[in-house]
Amino acid sequence: MQSLPREILSNDWVTILLFLSLCLLAVARMLNSYNFSSFIMLFNTNKYILTHQKHTNLSTAFTITLTCMQCIVFSLLIHLIFYTFEWQINEEPILQFLQIFAIYSTLFLAKILIEKIIGIVFHIDSLINSYIFYKLSYRNFFAVLLFPLLFLFFYTVAPSTNSAYVIGVLLLLSQLIILISFYKKNENLILNHLFYFILYLCALEFAPYFILYKLFIK
Repeated sequence: MQSLPREILSNDWVTILLFLSLCLLAVARMLNSYNFSSFIMLFNTNKYILTHQKHTNLSTAFTITLTCMQCIVFSLLIHLIFYTFEWQINEEPILQFLQIFAIYSTLFLAKILIEKIIGIVFHIDSLINSYIFYKLSYRNFFAVLLFPLLFLFFYTVAPSTNSAYVIGVLLLLSQLIILISFYKKNENLILNHLFYFILYLCALEFAPYFILYKLFIK
């Protein structure tokens, strides 16, 4: 009787990444428990935003820790969506995740850098810093919300294509609502520079996602 090799799929690397994300969340709470309490209630109250919008500092250990978690969580989510739709950029799952993580992190940091350069060139540093902090805070918050879902999808129920569509649409809608809310608060300034604002939207808010979509689909 000939024995047949059985392929055993391992999620060990996913477990390590999820544990690392949990550790980063715990570290953020240890670094500043007051900020963490305000941050975790972000959908109920914008106290966290109001407290820091005048003195935004993106390089604090608290913000960096949460941002690192965000990059891991969103990269895992994208990897999971790719797996659901059977899109492959690498045959090895962990290598595919690393590629997604590298692309996501690079684009994320490059976008922030370009926005800060725009702020310096047009002498609107304070507005741009508030804008970046506003988006970053909510994106980090979404990462915290998605964290339990990753446990569910990786270890309990594999996501269907319909659930992947729902998650994607909800994330896009929430991102759109957040951006619109910020734009409404600065409506007068935007109307005074409407042409530059439209150029900014096309170049930095919509074009990168369209390019990524085309790259991955091909």
